[in-house]
Amino acid sequence: MKIYTKTLVAACILVAASCGPSETKTTAEPAPVVVQQEEEKIWEEFELSATGNTMQDMMFSEKNITVEEGSWVRIELYNEGVDPAMIHNILICNYGTRKEVAMKAIEAGADNQFIPNHKDLVAASDIANPGESVTLEFEAPAKGNYEFFCSYPGHSQMMRGYLFVK
Repeated sequence: MKIYTKTLVAACILVAASCGPSETKTTAEPAPVVVQQEEEKIWEEFELSATGNTMQDMMFSEKNITVEEGSWVRIELYNEGVDPAMIHNILICNYGTRKEVAMKAIEAGADNQFIPNHKDLVAASDIANPGESVTLEFEAPAKGNYEFFCSYPGHSQMMRGYLFVK
């Protein structure tokens, strides 16, 4: 009985000791937390108004925009129109491709906000209905000349201008 009692006591001590908190000390330091800071973007900001309430009067308030290569561009497009047909957006494309991109935009249709999937398209805003505004943000492309225009059907001939990247 003494052997049985000693074995039982030893087993209880082992069980009790193994259930307690571990006090194993390590000398390794915790892994450092790496925080990557995003490089601060340099923004060039512009306000562009879509003016006029007839097909003959509609135009952008600016004909030329100049930015630095690699800068971030923010264009706030204000649609000052009140007529329901005065729906506008702004698309930027490679120089000399405006007519082709505009035709593809019409094919893309209203479901795609008249924004085509085209190799010469650099950036495009959403549609701004009369009285609304939209913001277009993009990184300026390589140095060169580009065109901007409204891709709503019938607007690209009157509502256009140039983006110069220096």
